Amino acid sequence: MEEIPLWYWLIVFFGFGACVGSFYNVIVYRMPRGISLIKPPSHCPICKKRIPLRYNLPIVGWIWLRGKSACCKQPISVIYPIGEALCGLLGALALYSAVGFGTDFSRRVLKPEVWATTATMFWLLLGAYPVCAIDYKYKLIPDSISVGGIVAGLLISLIPGGVTPLQSLCGAVVAGGGLYLLGWMATKLLKKEAMGFGDVKLLAGYGALMGVTCAVETLIVAALLGILVMVPYGMIASRKNKGSQSEESGQIPFGPFLAVAAPFMCLWGNDLLNLYVKYILE
Repeated sequence: MEEIPLWYWLIVFFGFGACVGSFYNVIVYRMPRGISLIKPPSHCPICKKRIPLRYNLPIVGWIWLRGKSACCKQPISVIYPIGEALCGLLGALALYSAVGFGTDFSRRVLKPEVWATTATMFWLLLGAYPVCAIDYKYKLIPDSISVGGIVAGLLISLIPGGVTPLQSLCGAVVAGGGLYLLGWMATKLLKKEAMGFGDVKLLAGYGALMGVTCAVETLIVAALLGILVMVPYGMIASRKNKGSQSEESGQIPFGPFLAVAAPFMCLWGNDLLNLYVKYILE
């Protein structure tokens, strides 16, 4: 392992990411429709025939079949290989960001804290895909990402050099509990639901992965992003849907903003906090 250069690990993590992206395609398609992620196995949605393993290879399978199903020759959306390739790039980016970027791809990856950061970034970057896709369209966040983030954070905390198990546990409890309390108070004041429980579980997962400080920073940055995006978006949507009685008009759920903010806070949250203390508080 000490002799393996960075470029090789980047290829490996691209492959890992593409495989995860293939599974996320299943989540994005099945979960909103109430279909089990396990049964039935991968099958053609048109003729229901089982898809052989060789055709399920991420990216390669779609190219091999020339964008058509092997059974009934119906077109397969290009969205699937694009999603797999994107997740592959995000998987490689997780490692590349953890080593501090740079142009020396022959260097070795040895420090345990690098692997701890890589594992965290891998989860955060790859998890952003289904959170944004499903929460934006269906207004729900998969438990496999939110609750799974809590489990992943506790497991990753066992790697030396990263967040400790105690910090991970406290991060999950404080971040999730704090957001739940904030949402409860806002619901009482506004007399309508102000925060979905999916967002609470998602932030709890981020707390387990990054600790309390970065999770709170993620919440703050996500709220700022939400304001910057939602104000103009809401104005445009209200004009476009003028006369519509739907309360959903002009609204974007909070989950995607959390998912976008989390990787940045994981990498640069402490630096931003130090800059804030230095130039604003002092």
